[in-house]
Amino acid sequence: MPYKILLASGSEKLSHDIQRIMGLADDDFTIDFIFDSETIITTITGYNPDIILYDLHFANRAAADVLSIIKADPATANIPILAIADFLQPESIQSLFHAGADDFIGIPINTPELIQRTMVGIQRGRMLKKLKTLSNQFDSITTAISQAGNSVIIINSNGEISWVNEGFKRLYECSLEEFQSIFGDNLFSDHINPTTANAIKRCASGEYVVYDSKWVTPDGKEKFIQTSLTPVFDDLQNLSYMVAIEMDITELKMIERDLAEKNEHLQTITENLEQANKILEEQQSQIQQQTELLAEEKQKTEALLLNILPREVANALQKKGAYKPKKFKEVSVMFADFVGFSKISVAYENIEEFLDVLGSYFQAFDEIVTQRFIEKIKTIGDCYMCAGGLPRTNFSHPFDTVLAALELQRYVQMRAHDDKLNNRPVWSIRVGIHTGSVIAGVIGKHKFAYDIWGDTVNVASRMETACEPGKINISETTYSVIKDYFVCTPRGKIPAKNIGEINMYFVDRIRPEYSEDEAGFIPNAALRKVVSSL
Repeated sequence: MPYKILLASGSEKLSHDIQRIMGLADDDFTIDFIFDSETIITTITGYNPDIILYDLHFANRAAADVLSIIKADPATANIPILAIADFLQPESIQSLFHAGADDFIGIPINTPELIQRTMVGIQRGRMLKKLKTLSNQFDSITTAISQAGNSVIIINSNGEISWVNEGFKRLYECSLEEFQSIFGDNLFSDHINPTTANAIKRCASGEYVVYDSKWVTPDGKEKFIQTSLTPVFDDLQNLSYMVAIEMDITELKMIERDLAEKNEHLQTITENLEQANKILEEQQSQIQQQTELLAEEKQKTEALLLNILPREVANALQKKGAYKPKKFKEVSVMFADFVGFSKISVAYENIEEFLDVLGSYFQAFDEIVTQRFIEKIKTIGDCYMCAGGLPRTNFSHPFDTVLAALELQRYVQMRAHDDKLNNRPVWSIRVGIHTGSVIAGVIGKHKFAYDIWGDTVNVASRMETACEPGKINISETTYSVIKDYFVCTPRGKIPAKNIGEINMYFVDRIRPEYSEDEAGFIPNAALRKVVSSL
């Protein structure tokens, strides 16, 4: 069945372009159009699309207001919205974001990016719908457990009671606060009674435990309680929590006392006890199965939503459990390293302040490279490593990487100017870029990491090492691709450790005819068109 797309646009040209682009996709899409904002809710509910492509210019200047109406209506609130906007208009993007846009794509539209972001939006919407269903199921199960006749207690990995049902209050004839004031706040404490302490210890080690204990209510009533303790572990076999299911066995204890005097009734009483235990075990087994099912679904969802690996790699790991290393014929690898890092670190009064500043730089670097479709690989101390052209192959990566390097340079220079005026330590970077082939893959078994290997990585590192402070140093391979659009200074052959002499070039700026600003940091429409066409 084809995926259904609804395009809300104020431009017939944009509508024609999107229809043409989606016709190139491997997946099957049907597209409907709406140009009138007055009937948009009726149109959406009637068409029931998988995703809405929302033009910034829809409804003239009321685009954000109309989007807010869509997100406020229960019938349309959960439909994913991919906003089409000019990234050079941050105020408009911000208004759409606050109105409820789920994702953005820039203009001019990149064909592979539109198809990929559309599919990601559709899958995200379906996953959220599934999560909502699971949440409703979980609420129903929680309500049933809360109203169960037996007492149910959840004990966290720290030994604290995190939840009890209404049966707990009926069994102990007091509130949880009163129980804790009598029994103690922590069930791992050495001060609780030996029977309970031993049972808790055995359960924490992985054993299913059933034991009896005596309880005296605040009114002085004596009760005998039977407790079934079940441990629940996470994927790393660490204790997550324990489930305690308890029932009042005071009457059974009274019967047992009578049995000591009345041997003739021993068999009948034993059969009753076995039947009671069987019922209890069946109840415990059902609750345990439901708990394991909920935990499994939660783990799958969290793995899907929170995994920091590239989407292609994450999808492969979910489907196959592994990601086969892949060779990329050509990518552009960039290293950015802070100059005089050791001297800068000692200039701060405390390590927390220093790490906050370093973290703010890396956070800004993340935003810059992400906007250029560059994949961050890792940080090593004060060194920031990223690569363009993977895991999604493209031909614009030399331009993307050099433009990102200029943005990093401009950002650090602006920070340095402000720090100098305020008498703070001044930071500076060296940047090295090289274009070549690499092998990319995933290392680790429990905590995955995406990494790249090959001579290209080593050469890019040498480019950074051989760079001067505040400069961008590129190899001849990268230079041969971008030379017609950037002002570069040849450096000649420069020695590189363990490699030999290499032709190197400083990237000074974007050529004036392709630059939007006087300093040559920002590409104009002509250069953006060249890059988007690659």
